[in-house]
Amino acid sequence: MVSAKAGLWTALTGAFLILIDGIAVLATGNFYGWHYGSASVVGWTEIILSLIMMGISYYYRSHKAAVGWTIAILALITMPFDGGFWTIGAWIALIGGAMIAVGDVSVSSSSRHTAA
Repeated sequence: MVSAKAGLWTALTGAFLILIDGIAVLATGNFYGWHYGSASVVGWTEIILSLIMMGISYYYRSHKAAVGWTIAILALITMPFDGGFWTIGAWIALIGGAMIAVGDVSVSSSSRHTAA
């Protein structure tokens, strides 16, 4: 079984790549491939959606399936706004979201209680 924590880091890596792409699009005004809207629309959409992914990932322990599938859906939404190499960030976030949704949440050793 896959670990939800591994999925978390995978999803955050993908979201970070999407964020970098959004900042690069806004900074240069250029983007590659077919997109919805202008460079401003593409850049801000990628930035906002990646920040939402990063923000909701905090709750992956308490609402594992909801967080995982929400990240996966947000990654699917960003795909039409990504282009060329940068689509890899959306694919990585999609895989990470699915890993969170189906993965096991491990309990840290500091929160385990043992009977004496």
